[in-house]
Amino acid sequence: MGALIAKNLGVSVMDALTSNICVVNLTGEILAVNRAWKEFGASNAGGAELVYLGTNYLDVCRSSTGPASAEASAFYSGMHDVLAGRTDHFQIEYPCHSPTEFRWFLATVTPLVNRRGTKDERKIGAVASHMNVTDRKLVELDYARLASTDPLTDLPNRRFFEQYAMIELERLRRFGGKMSLLMLDLDKFKLVNDTHGHLAGDAVLKEVAARCKTAFRGSDLFARIGGEEFVALLVGTDEAGAIRLAEKLRSLVEGLRIKTGAGTLRVTFSIGVASVFSEDRSISVALNRADKALYAAKTAGRNSVKVVA
Repeated sequence: MGALIAKNLGVSVMDALTSNICVVNLTGEILAVNRAWKEFGASNAGGAELVYLGTNYLDVCRSSTGPASAEASAFYSGMHDVLAGRTDHFQIEYPCHSPTEFRWFLATVTPLVNRRGTKDERKIGAVASHMNVTDRKLVELDYARLASTDPLTDLPNRRFFEQYAMIELERLRRFGGKMSLLMLDLDKFKLVNDTHGHLAGDAVLKEVAARCKTAFRGSDLFARIGGEEFVALLVGTDEAGAIRLAEKLRSLVEGLRIKTGAGTLRVTFSIGVASVFSEDRSISVALNRADKALYAAKTAGRNSVKVVA
């Protein structure tokens, strides 16, 4: 009777937990799951693969494909280490999005031990817990977005650009390919601020950013890095393609009629173009080349596109 009561109590405790819980034996076979696990599986049908009693959790993780396969592989390694006694704790945060919402979970694996028997006999398996951390993750992402976004134009800022560009430079080194930079600067923008006021200048920057943004592909990064200066990283684009896009942007801005509180204003862009090479020590090396090309465009009379010779 006492054993039955203890068993029922254990089941009740597991079902009372809001995290998705499962218990596996030393080979990874699922021995028990709680109510939250079952409810998540039922609501997630058609999304993540359903994992229930008798299923080998390690096999499921090992054979996982698709967007979450990297996290599944890491989870397999972590659970395997816990079951093998190489570690007493494993934890990983991973996305598990549905067609209707973004979701993130914090997965934890800890050993399951029987208090009786020898040291080896006490090892029974492991407990895996998946806790929904979506609310916290969304707050973190929102803070990250605010920290990496220019508040006036809603474009990425210098900090985000430099971090992203270094990642792409490392990818270029590993896999090869083509990549280019555009350095863009509004001509005589100080005169706009001095003559028409900073509110008019802000309106110009917002309109130029919004219109230029439409000319880029999803794989391109267009950012405001300070004042009237913008930069674009063009992944998979050679110098000729970068020049064509730069001319398109120059013509687009030249044709704008921007309505401000001080009247309708017109501005122009000077643009420097540079290729990014795998041997560049950092993205700053390529930015310096683009900056020299921009200076050449300014000295050539502005409203022009130049490439580093």
